[in-house]
Amino acid sequence: MSATAESEAAAAPVEDDRLTMRAILTVLCATVSTGAYAFTWNSVAVALPHMQGSFSATTDQMAWVMIAFVLGSSMVTACIGWLSARIGRKQLFLLSVAGYTISLVGCGMAGSLWGEVIWRFLQGVMGAPLVPLGQAIAVSAFPKSRHGQATSLWALGFVSANVISPVVGGALIENLGWQWVYFATIPVGIAVIVAGWFLVPNTERFPRRMDWIGFLSLIVGVGVLQLMLARGERLDWFASGEIIIEATVAAVCLYVFIAHTITGKDTFIDGRLFRDRNFALGQVMIFLIGSVLFLPLLLLPLLLQQIGGYPALETGMLMLPRGIGSILGLTLMTQIRDRIDPRPLVLIGILGMAIPAWEMSGWTTEVQPWDVATTTFIQGVSTSFIWAPLNTLVLSRLDPRVQDQGFALYYLNFDLGSSIGTAAVIGLHARMAQVNHAVISESVNPFNELFRYRDIAAAWDLGSVGSLASLQVEIGRQATMIAYNNSFMVVAAVMVAMIPFIALFRHKRPGAV
Repeated sequence: MSATAESEAAAAPVEDDRLTMRAILTVLCATVSTGAYAFTWNSVAVALPHMQGSFSATTDQMAWVMIAFVLGSSMVTACIGWLSARIGRKQLFLLSVAGYTISLVGCGMAGSLWGEVIWRFLQGVMGAPLVPLGQAIAVSAFPKSRHGQATSLWALGFVSANVISPVVGGALIENLGWQWVYFATIPVGIAVIVAGWFLVPNTERFPRRMDWIGFLSLIVGVGVLQLMLARGERLDWFASGEIIIEATVAAVCLYVFIAHTITGKDTFIDGRLFRDRNFALGQVMIFLIGSVLFLPLLLLPLLLQQIGGYPALETGMLMLPRGIGSILGLTLMTQIRDRIDPRPLVLIGILGMAIPAWEMSGWTTEVQPWDVATTTFIQGVSTSFIWAPLNTLVLSRLDPRVQDQGFALYYLNFDLGSSIGTAAVIGLHARMAQVNHAVISESVNPFNELFRYRDIAAAWDLGSVGSLASLQVEIGRQATMIAYNNSFMVVAAVMVAMIPFIALFRHKRPGAV
């Protein structure tokens, strides 16, 4: 290298990886906004039985309080990238926080079920940008060499809100009423608006014409798909004409969107995103991860109460180690993630989810508290090993002009995976419970040699009506437990199936040419 080249290289600007107080406060602002969103989401789930009494509604009607939010959120998530490019990231963030805060007032003051449903739909619409924009703002506030640390800090706040929200929400409901799961978050929303006005930087706008074919086909397809998934289990899936119509509309709209995006110009989703190999791979992987990552959180409380006989409070305490593991794992990620290749971390996380799920597939009806606490703790830590490093691989190197669009599409795929995975596994669980019950019942007859043993005959006398009733209950417990075992085995299998994807990702160390 010549002396001139050496002097030019020495004079080239080197990124300063020092953190400023403004950067730290900006990440805090973004984290609090996302945490407020997570708090309301989890608290409302706890408050549903209390709302049901206030509105004199059936369980099926109350489900619309959650369905409306999911519909509004999923439809707008698809548009976040375009909106951010059109009006600016800061402006969209402030508008979202302000609208979300207003919706909290409306939800808390609703006097009827359908008033609550309308406000919840609007809450989903206004709150949809808070997760992808919150992470984008947090990542952009730190130097590139610390993007992983920013993501881990943001995720730490998000997970912490999920951990504490059932406890805090329950206390608010018991002492002040269900309305306060909304009202308690209003001061937080106001504080975020003020902080965001001063801290969140303006970004360059890249206004583009609206691609109406791509826009309408995507939001209608996603919205109808979410509605189908939310209603399917209640309507017995494709035995219902409504579900068939919704499935057809969703399939046609999503086909039009994909075909138009591939063949059209200046489409609603910028095709430059998929030129990034990691981003394209990441969409497949985050969909699969979303389909199973949080299923244990849904299945375990049901198993513990239905099969194990644990009371609700003790069930909640047994789920707490997962949250603690997530917080510890994310804290560790803030220290090590930017220093090492994230691919081995993702592998450790996947194995840390798959192995406990495989162990859970062998549980019996006599499940012990220690087994639950250790497996949920390991899975909590493992979730952090998947989530934070995968974000680095997929999102940290996106072009700033399409960054918000990339974050939004990433979370949209995660939400779709979660909805489809939950519906599929819950359906599998219900079907397997029926099949298992029928298979086990076939063995209950006077010709079965087992019933001739004295100990078994004393416990299960086939000639006694009371004994037969007890035996029927036990068959139901065992059949349901096997169905849970099968569901956990699916979680393990999907996690293991993702391992080959890790080798396809490329990793470039920060600062590498």
